[in-house]
Amino acid sequence: MIIILLFSQEVYLRLTDYSLGKTKIVIDDFNILSKKEEIFKERELIQMIIMQDLEYSLYFEVFRDTIFLFYAKDKSSIILQGDLTDNEIKIYLRDFFSKGLIFEKRYIKGDLRETSHRISDDVIYTITGEKGISTTKIVFSYKKNRGKELGIIDYDGWNFRGLTDNGNLNLFPEWDRFGKYILFSSYSIDKLELNLYDLTTEKINNLFSYTGLNYSPSLSPDGENICLTMTKDGNAELYLYNIKNNKLLRLTYNNAIDCSPSFSPNGREIAFVSDRSGTPQIYIMDIDGSNTRRLTFSGDYNTSPAWSPRGNLIAYVSREKDNSQQIYITDPNNFYPLKLTYIGNNEEPSFSPDGLHIVFISDRDGKYELWTMNWNGTRQRKLFDKYEVFSPSWSPFFKY
Repeated sequence: MIIILLFSQEVYLRLTDYSLGKTKIVIDDFNILSKKEEIFKERELIQMIIMQDLEYSLYFEVFRDTIFLFYAKDKSSIILQGDLTDNEIKIYLRDFFSKGLIFEKRYIKGDLRETSHRISDDVIYTITGEKGISTTKIVFSYKKNRGKELGIIDYDGWNFRGLTDNGNLNLFPEWDRFGKYILFSSYSIDKLELNLYDLTTEKINNLFSYTGLNYSPSLSPDGENICLTMTKDGNAELYLYNIKNNKLLRLTYNNAIDCSPSFSPNGREIAFVSDRSGTPQIYIMDIDGSNTRRLTFSGDYNTSPAWSPRGNLIAYVSREKDNSQQIYITDPNNFYPLKLTYIGNNEEPSFSPDGLHIVFISDRDGKYELWTMNWNGTRQRKLFDKYEVFSPSWSPFFKY
């Protein structure tokens, strides 16, 4: 059962405009309705995960004591309360000053980390109207023995799970729009094939086995088209595959290398890399290959474009004068680059589905590891360091 009162829609949904600032929220100690000793440890874990999720979301300023709210000038402060039993968690959101109920819901405990993340996403959506990313995941390629396998982790770096273990080179993973499948490339004797990994059945199906290279896929937001790089006609060109009609359309025709496509959120444009000007630069074209325009003009080696789900930014990698690789963001309509990273080499950015965070790889500590940062480069933190990793891809929002 979910209760959202009318006044909450009027008072709280205005917070969907992120520019209004962070909402103050207190996470009160949940009531314990059990005699089991371990439930106290469960409470601490649940509250810690929710606190970290809400802080990371960028929408909230989180407190553990209500004393901080009495002096707040913004009177839209929230208090999160809960009842914890052996089998379930009951969550309440209340306006701190009026004590009015905003939200109420029961959750089966199940896996505590997963349940805590779901609570966080429900809180984020109730207060802001925006979907939370606490239940999202990140897939990547990682070095194992002589090959590269596919692995997956929760958005906060927990619960690593290997997806493949075939000793092959499994590269360039990319999510489908529902988070049920992962597109990726894998070497097979003399060619780089495009495959599909089913997360439910854990089976791999082949999509393209044309001679040469079939790699770097990008799926359109509506799930109907795959743009990828292929060399079946001799040169690295971009092709569009329509899944419904089973038709393959060649988009680029020149002697240059065209690769690394990234769909815009509206599905009408594709950012990509081409060295048609003499060095690799970022270009944008319409989905049918027309209206091509160059985006980057500073730097002599720009690669790995990643379009923000909000449509307002493109992240990319630029080679600096000291030969290091650094991540920038820019407006896709007017080239105004902002440098985000400075230490070591930083590559292969991928936006979170809310567009507020970026996952990337960095060798600043000696090997390429998984890192995340806010969209503007702040709060850079290491996410995963068990293996050397490559080509991370942040999942879409999952439907439960």
